[in-house]
Parts: sequence; C-alpha cells; structure tokens
Amino acid sequence: MSTISTQPVKGMRDILGNQARVKRKIERIIQETALRYGFEPMQVPVLENLDVLLVKGGGGEEAQKELYTLEDQSGRKLGMRFEFTTSLARVLAGNPDLPKPFKSLNMGTVYRYDNPQALRYREFTQADVDIVGSTSALADAECISLAIDVTQELGFEECYIRISDRRLTNALIALCDVPEEQAKECMRSLDKLDKIGLDGVKKELQSKKISTEILSYLKSDLRQIRKELEKAKRSLEGVESLEKVMNYLEAQKKLKYVKFDPSLVRGLDYYTGTVMEIFGGAAVSIGGGGRYDNLIRSLGGPQLPAVGISFGVDRLTDLLADKQTEVPVEVFVIPIGKVEAEAFSLVGKLREAGFAAEMDLMKRNLSKNLASVNTRNIPLVLFLGEDELAQNQVKVRDMASGEEKLVELSPFGKLKEYLSTRLGKK
Repeated sequence: MSTISTQPVKGMRDILGNQARVKRKIERIIQETALRYGFEPMQVPVLENLDVLLVKGGGGEEAQKELYTLEDQSGRKLGMRFEFTTSLARVLAGNPDLPKPFKSLNMGTVYRYDNPQALRYREFTQADVDIVGSTSALADAECISLAIDVTQELGFEECYIRISDRRLTNALIALCDVPEEQAKECMRSLDKLDKIGLDGVKKELQSKKISTEILSYLKSDLRQIRKELEKAKRSLEGVESLEKVMNYLEAQKKLKYVKFDPSLVRGLDYYTGTVMEIFGGAAVSIGGGGRYDNLIRSLGGPQLPAVGISFGVDRLTDLLADKQTEVPVEVFVIPIGKVEAEAFSLVGKLREAGFAAEMDLMKRNLSKNLASVNTRNIPLVLFLGEDELAQNQVKVRDMASGEEKLVELSPFGKLKEYLSTRLGKK
C-alpha cells in the first residue's frame, strides 16, 4: 500500500503561526490603504478560459510558459490566473459601461509554474490596485503614492520605487537603430539586467545581433535622455509623462522615494507606458506594475486606458515575519478547581469588551499552562480559582514583569479598566 505524502505540492507551502498572522496584517494594511484611496474590492475567478490568458498583447511568451492549464469534464480549456490584470481587463471588456475611473482592489492567490526558489513560489498571494479610464499621469502617480504609503506602514525604512516608461525605452531603442521587429527581444534582454548583469545582457544582445548602444544610456538621468531624444527628434511622450508623474509626487513630498531607472522594462508584454517596481530596502522587488492602455481592447472591449500596481504578499511576509511578532491573544484565563463554567463566562465577557481572550481547553496543570502562555507571548494571565471566586476577585499576572494583583470581578468595569491600562489600551 502506497503512503500518502503529507508534504505540500512542489512550489507551494503551508503558512502557520506568526508567519500567517503577519501575512494577514500585511493584507489588512494593503486593503485599508486602498480603501482610503477610494479603491473598491472586487473578486475574479481563479480559473479563466485559456484564450483569455493567451490573448495577443497579454502577458507574453514568458508568462504563457508559466501557466497552469487544464481541461474540465466538458472539454473546456482553462488556465489558472497568473496575475489579476488580465482578469480585470476581461471584466472591463465585458462591462465597458462601468463608471470611470474604475478603481479596483484585487487580492488573492495566483499561480505560476515557475522554478521554486527563495522568495519565489508557484502559489502566492498578490494584491493589485488598478485605475481604469484615465489617461492622466495623476493616475500613475496615485498608484505610486499608494505603494509608498503601504511600504511605510509596513515598517520599511528605506523603501523606494524605480520608475521608467515603455515609450521612453522604445524611443531609445529607435535612437540606437534597433529594427522595430527586434524591439521586443531587446526589451526582454534588458529586463534580465538584475538577473544576469550588464555583461550578461550585452552578450545576449550580441547573440541576437542587436545593437548594444542602448546600454550606454542605462545610467543616464531623465534630463540627459530628454536632450538626446530632442537632438535626434525622437518621441518625448514617455519623458514628458514621467516628468508629470514626478511633479505630482513632489507635490505630496514623495518624490524622494522614487528613482528613475531607464533599465526598468518589466517583463509582461501588455505594458504601454509608465512601469514601476517597488523595493522595501532589500535588494529584492516586493511589487510592481505599470500602464496597460491596450489590454482591454485586445480582449474585445473598447479602448480603455489603465494603470495599476501590485504587491507580492508572500514575499512581503517572508521579509517581515522574522522581524515582526503579532500576538493574537492578550488575555489567557486559567481556571483552578471546579470553576470551568465561571471561567467560560469570564472569557466571554472579555471578548465582548474587545479583548482577544482565550481560556485553558486542555485541562493542563498550572506550570504547563504558564509555559504555553510564555511560548505564545501572551501578556496577561487571569487565575480564577474557587477562593478568588468566593471573594468576587480574579488574580491578574503581567507576564513581562511578574507583577500580580487581585481585581474585583463585579462590577466588570473595574477589571476592564485595569486590563486596558496594563495593555496600553485607551
């Protein structure tokens, strides 16, 4: 008889304990920030018709290689969503009369048949905010501003966002006399800069017989690139859009968190304008996005401009879980003697008063209960015994200081006030 494996599927994982609590905190911060900006939550299916995910002008060849595909019992060819942008574009293509701007928040698991490694999984949670219907650089700036707010609230001290523009990259490619039919291949090579380095990109371009002249512009600032494009009478659309985005961010005193990087391309084919990548201080991306003005039309909808940015929630979790401890329980009640019903009543009152409270369900002895409380970093313990109950009291122990105090059980307001003070609650 074969043994059933209890391990998760390769590239996927179980998330438990503090890691799970930190992940939920990250999701909550993203959601609350998005709601403050006026983004509306929405939900799309995990499965999409395969032709939606394979649409020309969508994710491109690299994304298609990573698709999880299947055929259902009726013979329909389906794919698991690999991000939210394509699903959102399908929704707008089918519902073009939704009020504009349409500001959406999508959060959930996505799937990519990628090579599993550190910080990279085949199943992971992604959070996307998108603005559909606006061509204004204000929409791009709004997404970047939200990303800065999220990273700061998460506690990243050195967050920054790299930005560029596909139109600027296209203008540089044309300036360097790269044939139009090789432009995409040139971008794909540039997108590998962080992985294979400048020499690696140079060798790859040479192997594709593409001019390496564009590499000489990768350290240039926006003013230098503007001068070069003006001199050659090339399009300034990308430059001018980035200048507007930067001006808007400066108005919010957030430009200091932004770095212009002409090497930034982003791998997905549907990007048409601004591209952005979020860094939380570590040399690793924690999110990114950009403008995709043609994707909705490629799915049969009208020409609707759109821009969005996404967060890799699992990657954020891996970076923060060891640095942050989320304590889910504030008060633990230990019944001593035959007072389980009274302890159960007390824990109910504590929860109704807004405290995160538990009681002993395992009938452990006192020392094992205290060892468990210490392991879980629960700050306060309430000892409820027959003697304390007879005197209308409960003993409260502060686990950090070891200080103990007898507090009246009734009226409950006195106990509530004392616990709130010990926990630093208002």
